[in-house]
Amino acid sequence: MSYGKYKRAHVDETLPPPPPLTPAQRQRAAEMRDKWREAFGDDQLIRDLLDAGMIHGWRNVVSVTPIEAPDADS
Repeated sequence: MSYGKYKRAHVDETLPPPPPLTPAQRQRAAEMRDKWREAFGDDQLIRDLLDAGMIHGWRNVVSVTPIEAPDADS
């Protein structure tokens, strides 16, 4: 499923930009990114959500849980 069709036509200037990340928040965002890529590869979902204005990036990913266990194919 692609969320790319929900891209905003223009940037809403009334929404404030997200505050800068603290070092701890930056580390947590990097961990979420790494967990996502380990579980799902480098797919387009997060980029589509970002482009659609639904998230501010990896800072908004709160958990990564694959639906199936990695060895479920066996």
